[in-house]
Amino acid sequence: MTSVAYVEQQLRLILEERANVLAREVGCIVRQRKFRGADLVQTLVFGFEQHPHASLEQLASTAAVRAVQVSDTAVHNRFSEPTARLLRRVLEEMSEVVVQAAQAVPLALLRRFTAVLYEDSTTIILPDGLAQQWQGCGGAQSHTQAALKAHTRWDLKRGRLWGPCLTAGRLSDRQSPLHREPTVAGSLFIGDLGYFSVPRMVERQAAGGYTLTRLLPSTALFTTQGEALVLELLLPRLVGQCKELAVLVGSRRRHPMRFWMLRVSPEVGEQRRAALREEARRRQQPVSERALHLAEWTVLLTDAPVRLLRLPEALVLLRERWQLELLFKLWKQQAQVDDWQTAHSWRILCELYAKLIGVLLQHWLIVLFAWHDPQRSLVKLAQVVRDTGWCLMEALGGRRSLHSAMRLIQRRMGAGCQMNRRRTHPNSAQLLEAQAVEWALTWCE
Repeated sequence: MTSVAYVEQQLRLILEERANVLAREVGCIVRQRKFRGADLVQTLVFGFEQHPHASLEQLASTAAVRAVQVSDTAVHNRFSEPTARLLRRVLEEMSEVVVQAAQAVPLALLRRFTAVLYEDSTTIILPDGLAQQWQGCGGAQSHTQAALKAHTRWDLKRGRLWGPCLTAGRLSDRQSPLHREPTVAGSLFIGDLGYFSVPRMVERQAAGGYTLTRLLPSTALFTTQGEALVLELLLPRLVGQCKELAVLVGSRRRHPMRFWMLRVSPEVGEQRRAALREEARRRQQPVSERALHLAEWTVLLTDAPVRLLRLPEALVLLRERWQLELLFKLWKQQAQVDDWQTAHSWRILCELYAKLIGVLLQHWLIVLFAWHDPQRSLVKLAQVVRDTGWCLMEALGGRRSLHSAMRLIQRRMGAGCQMNRRRTHPNSAQLLEAQAVEWALTWCE
């Protein structure tokens, strides 16, 4: 569990003490005049948090919260390679801090596991001039010579966030640096097909963890006696019909798992095929005929025992994977981590790193003060953080109590920051409470 005092300590340590030390290490602050490392980091982090497209004048005004009087030209001159290195180091140190809710989300389905872990990545396209810093995919796609990936994992029970760990955009999800994280015994890991790996499933189970995943169409399946399965002969034919089998997964490791097949409606199948074709067009890669054929079935694999997970519950938890997509959407649409109004390469990197520090700090506060509420609204809570960021900056500068600033944020988060309950289309928390999706045949991965 994480206390308010611990988060206050980490904020002071990283955004004050370590920011000053790192600024000298990377050559960002050589002679201290007006800007110390902490002044510079917090001006950019809180400035872009409040105004994602902050002008130089707005950033100079933000610096005044710490009683630092600088001109817009002085701010502009700080957008440099050393400042980018400083912000990246601060981001990396913050990413190593463990912040999780003192109370787990009080839902019976989640209590069965020590952690319910989701992992995904989001790609941020950068100007081609930054290809030496972050190499993109290249190829025939436009504007992809430079890109980075932010790899992220989070626990639905207590809100802990791993990352964002930054890698070159060309690195595949299977090479995510988060794969080095040890498996939590009794945890359930849920990832999309980019993380499908039979050897990792085997390793996870050996460490006491479980996996829930969709089936990668090219995966070899066998009966428990070792005979190859012909999937097309087993698939349910009627809409709504479900089958469950015990299978061995993988041509080499033969990992024992439970296998679910659920026939969806033709309309949902066509929606999935359209999504597959669009993704293939975006990546300029072919889509297999088998993947298009299997779009009319929800096909899942898990090595969690029956007592822990049934199909309706698996559908709910797999649907919750989109909460991570919503988190990325929050970062991009509200914090606008992938949007800037400049062609200056180093300013773009400084802005990007500062915004990522801001969204990580935002997540800390949401976990600390609101994660225990299943009906929390990330959008509304994030707005509270943006509205009150200047209070934290003022407190870190010693002009008010940090504890009082934190309590103000807590009070604001405790009022008016819940999702609206819905009768016709239940929200995410309502589905988790019911332990079943609203209507499995309309659910689409």
